[in-house]
Amino acid sequence: MGPGPQEPAPELTAEPFDDASYVFDPTQLRTYNLVVASSDLAMIDSNPSAEMYIPAGLEFEGKSYGPYRMRYKGKSGAWEYPCTSGGSARPSPKAGKCSIKVDFDVDGSDATFFGLKKLNFHSMNQDDAMLRERLAYALYRQMNVAAPRSVHARLLLNGKLEGLFAVVEQIDKRFAHARFGEGGEGNLYKEVWPTYEDANVYVAALETNQKQPNVQRMLDFKSAVDVSSDAFSRFVDRDYLLRYIAVDRVIINDDGIFHFWCEKIAQGNNPGAFGNHNYYWYEASAADRFWLIPWDLDFALGGRPDDVVYPEWTADAPCVCAYPMFGTQRPAACDKLMMHLRTWLDDYDAKVDEFIAGPFEHDRVEAELNTWAAQIQPVVAEAAGQNGAPTATAWSLAVAKLKSDIANARQNRGRKY
Repeated sequence: MGPGPQEPAPELTAEPFDDASYVFDPTQLRTYNLVVASSDLAMIDSNPSAEMYIPAGLEFEGKSYGPYRMRYKGKSGAWEYPCTSGGSARPSPKAGKCSIKVDFDVDGSDATFFGLKKLNFHSMNQDDAMLRERLAYALYRQMNVAAPRSVHARLLLNGKLEGLFAVVEQIDKRFAHARFGEGGEGNLYKEVWPTYEDANVYVAALETNQKQPNVQRMLDFKSAVDVSSDAFSRFVDRDYLLRYIAVDRVIINDDGIFHFWCEKIAQGNNPGAFGNHNYYWYEASAADRFWLIPWDLDFALGGRPDDVVYPEWTADAPCVCAYPMFGTQRPAACDKLMMHLRTWLDDYDAKVDEFIAGPFEHDRVEAELNTWAAQIQPVVAEAAGQNGAPTATAWSLAVAKLKSDIANARQNRGRKY
């Protein structure tokens, strides 16, 4: 059934000021030292892709914190060299820098670290410039999209330099509370698209409210998508979604919502023959309203040129899994929700203009990148050649390449098809 009368949308704060703001202060590059038992570290180093938690303490700015726990994190490309030595083979031992998740809320203790229950340290192994992910998240937030905060950090394991990492905010109930004026009490879904009639699919994707799950609004959203563009539009903030897709397409986030991978088991929490990933939905608790949140942006801004949304999302094409481009995919234009978005193209183009003239304007991005590059350069030099990190020369060349990729994206309004 379609939605009833629309309740006011919750107020959105894309750049909150909270306890975690200390961790995500963009002017600071801080050092974290994770302290673990050598035997535990050897165990998870033997197979990072097992994503097994081990006990960990944290030393930060002269103080000791914990007990916490940590694990290596990622999927598919995250386990490639230099994280592990075995390429696509599993299991493979650790060879260099791997992404890490630290869990502060151990066994339901309700402990936090500057208000955070979890914190992600992303390796940036696919990006020798080590700037793409931080910039991509910032660009969404600067267009008033709810996106994680990210800064750089120097990470040690048992006092030994592990390397330069991107510290990325966890998308969880605390994240929703900091962004949405209603209090963030609504459902948060990870990587599930509104195309399924089975409530269990959405329950399995819940990141919040799992004890007493109620996914009726998501089922209603799915029904509205099936009915018409007008019915679909009642469930979203049109301007917000236009801002999201304008940023997404211009920065060429081709491993996100527009890439419908064809796999035996689809991406994320989408069952079936095809699906997309690297996003969350937040469902308002007091309104029929859904908000997309971007995730895992390491391939954006030219980070992996062989990962392409093809055909272009606005192009008509046969709706089959027959488009080989870094794997096989189904055209985004075949998805019902995407069909509705295509009816907004005039307003989408206007929002792209706004993005390019604003957050993505040349001087603004150049100043931001130069500031961050100067900030991380000492750690780049310190870690050069260690754990698979680029040399200082390779990093400088990669920063120049990133700036060139950004210029091309700005000129082409995204990918040049």
